[in-house]
Amino acid sequence: MGSENRQYLERFFPIASFIAAIIGPKCEVVVHDISDPEHSIVFIENGYISGREVGDASTDLVLKILKSEAYHEEQYIANYKASGKFGQSFRSSTYYIKNDQNKLVGLLCLNIDVTHMEVAAEWVQHILQGGPNPYVMPAAAEKSKEEKQTTEYLQGNADDLLQHMITSVIGKLKIPPERLSSQEKIEVVRELNELGVFLLKGGVSQVADSLSISEPTVYRYLQKLK
Repeated sequence: MGSENRQYLERFFPIASFIAAIIGPKCEVVVHDISDPEHSIVFIENGYISGREVGDASTDLVLKILKSEAYHEEQYIANYKASGKFGQSFRSSTYYIKNDQNKLVGLLCLNIDVTHMEVAAEWVQHILQGGPNPYVMPAAAEKSKEEKQTTEYLQGNADDLLQHMITSVIGKLKIPPERLSSQEKIEVVRELNELGVFLLKGGVSQVADSLSISEPTVYRYLQKLK
């Protein structure tokens, strides 16, 4: 990262600490430097919540943001669901940090651990409704089906993050990778490319291993998709 961008991101470090101090110990606040996806975390408060620290990697959502370039049209995304490697549930939000030229240089992310809140909410619903299955309003149920929720997996290790993303995509096919056709493998590569997997240095290698193909074959598939 250039010194100018570093100085720009450092302006957000006190803001991150300020937010964490207000919301409390169940709120993790992270500043990402997008120029180095394998080691994007440059500042973190309450990192014990997700088990991450400075120098750890981006998340699957960060990679997707960088690949889709949705930040051109938006300033932030708020109140989406995230999960942690320890099984926690989070309510998360991401603010796009742009420099004076309106170029994206980093991300300010809030992850509030709501695991215990969800358990408490389920218990309250059980008491209010008088049964094990809380009643869901039909309109709310329909809305939840229609909305495509933004989600995120909070994992600090780049290799583990890659494997999580690859397994998530391949797992949807319910077919062992070695039995996939060439066209199915191309579709897997296409989806992984859209998710930003190949922004990480080890992306091609891990995808090749997971699909039982060579690295040159992955590059050939990527060329076909252009």
